[in-house]
Amino acid sequence: MTLRNCWRWRFDGHAFVDASQPKAVPQEVALLQSNKAALLRLLHEKIDTLRKPYIPSSVLGDQVRTAKLQEAHAVLAGDFTARDSSYLIEAAAAAGCTVQDMAQRIVQQHTNQQTVLHQTETVRMHLGSAIATATTQAELVALRQRIMADLAPSVNSAIKPDHTTPRKNTAKPTAQALQQEQLRLSVQLREKINELRRPFVSHYLLDDVVLKHKGQIAQAVLAHGGTLPAGLDGIVLISHAAARGQTLLAAAKEVLTAMNDTAKTLLDTEQLKDAWSVRIASVQSFKDIDDLGRAITRLQLPPPKSTAASAQNAGDHT
Repeated sequence: MTLRNCWRWRFDGHAFVDASQPKAVPQEVALLQSNKAALLRLLHEKIDTLRKPYIPSSVLGDQVRTAKLQEAHAVLAGDFTARDSSYLIEAAAAAGCTVQDMAQRIVQQHTNQQTVLHQTETVRMHLGSAIATATTQAELVALRQRIMADLAPSVNSAIKPDHTTPRKNTAKPTAQALQQEQLRLSVQLREKINELRRPFVSHYLLDDVVLKHKGQIAQAVLAHGGTLPAGLDGIVLISHAAARGQTLLAAAKEVLTAMNDTAKTLLDTEQLKDAWSVRIASVQSFKDIDDLGRAITRLQLPPPKSTAASAQNAGDHT
């Protein structure tokens, strides 16, 4: 010991010991510590595997789940005011089930989650403590067997809607439940109509204004025998034709055909929306609700006319 190295010496009660020299760990102790670390990793992996199905798939998903759970409890308690901004209404419309079923499903999923959390946390605490205090390899082997047995992945059974039984299927919902289901079907119809119209929606801002202007020029070209009338600025249609290697007449017909198809889709889907909105308002039983929900899912547009026929009649629509 010197003045330069006295800081690293420790008195253990009997003699001074150079603390800078680590004590050699016996091989059996090192192996025990290594196996404990490996067993803890296995424990954590098993816990994570069982909890992973309950992790939200999106950022801030916990807040959304909390809101859904509150709405679900309100529905089951008969204290829920239907509104189209409801998480529960949207979820039921997307899943194609009743609001009551979605509420029961959300509450059941929450119950399952809490059960898994409680069970896995209990096992984690007890087994983690047992691993830390184990003194022999035999104890670790026994603990490993417990981990594999106690934390075996469970099979989640699908939750079936309870209104599919004949008794409830023909039953009439309460006024509050009927209002919820009608709103849910209206949301489902809205999403279906939007799905049918989506192929005709441009991703460019104000593209509908450009298309309308292009259509006016196209009509003038058709009326003028396929040429641009004097004094009319047709640069938009000329650019359209040049980019596609078309004549001005062919470009005019193509633009008017596209406008005709879009107008026809809008008219067809508007008629569907009106007709099915009336049917939604007239539902009386859970069977009516189920049948209508499945029918909305299958809605399709009438088959389009041939391209030649559309091009021939393109000038008839604006």
